[in-house]
Amino acid sequence: MTMLSDQWLLTIALVVLAVILLPSMIVITSQQNVKLIETFGRFTSVRQAGLSIKLPWPIQTATDNFSLRVREIAEDVGVKSLDNAFVVVPIRVQFAVRPGGEADAFYRLEDPDAQIRSYVVNQVRSTASGMTFDDLFRSRDAFETDVETTLAQRMSEFGFKIENVLVDDPQPSRELREAFDRVIAAQRLKEAATNEGEALRIKQVAAAQAEGESLRIKGEAYAAFRGIIAEGNAEALKKFTEKTGLTEKDGLDFFISVNEMEAVTNAAEAGGSVVFVAGSARDGIEPALLGTLAQGPRKG
Repeated sequence: MTMLSDQWLLTIALVVLAVILLPSMIVITSQQNVKLIETFGRFTSVRQAGLSIKLPWPIQTATDNFSLRVREIAEDVGVKSLDNAFVVVPIRVQFAVRPGGEADAFYRLEDPDAQIRSYVVNQVRSTASGMTFDDLFRSRDAFETDVETTLAQRMSEFGFKIENVLVDDPQPSRELREAFDRVIAAQRLKEAATNEGEALRIKQVAAAQAEGESLRIKGEAYAAFRGIIAEGNAEALKKFTEKTGLTEKDGLDFFISVNEMEAVTNAAEAGGSVVFVAGSARDGIEPALLGTLAQGPRKG
């Protein structure tokens, strides 16, 4: 009877112990998570999503759910470019635990987000320091690729993989924006001055061309007028010499004398003028011309 009682007590004790230890043997892992199993504090294995069994506590313990989801770090990184321009580079890094790297990701970094953020900031500054301000804008894809490649190599050691690196447009500092505004304003003023100068030049060229055309027309008119006068004088001289029988030289001298007399008469009519009449080499010729005219035309 005593032996039977002892067996029952042992059975009851084992059942109670099993009931107590059983919950510590069951491992339930959520979707997109893993749990790490430790045997007396030493890492042993990784349990994927679902139900699994381990040795009871305190032999083995399971960590809390460790997420495998993609996480994102967003940071505005102040950098100095190769041409000494201070800009802010908005960057977002998407990362996750790489397959097989669960233990490294869990044990090697105390605060993964903060420490990965530090690596991101350092890498962005290192990459940007070798690029000019224009390169940061124009070669943004190359900048993203460089940062992603370097980060991927570094973070792989800690059990993480870089899913994507997104870099937005670099934001220049207030001083740099003001400097750009001044440069743009100066360029606009220069363009306006150039346009005004070009307009003035075109106007002056057009005016000069118009004036040249006007002078050409006037010159042609004067030339035509003088030609008409010359033709009239030649015709008059020809008729005069034919009727008087004088030589062309004598006829020309006579016309000149008449013009001089008309000039003196016009000056005298104006009044208040002193008229000076110079001696002429033709003084002895004019009486002879008048005498010839008085005799009338020659008869051949």
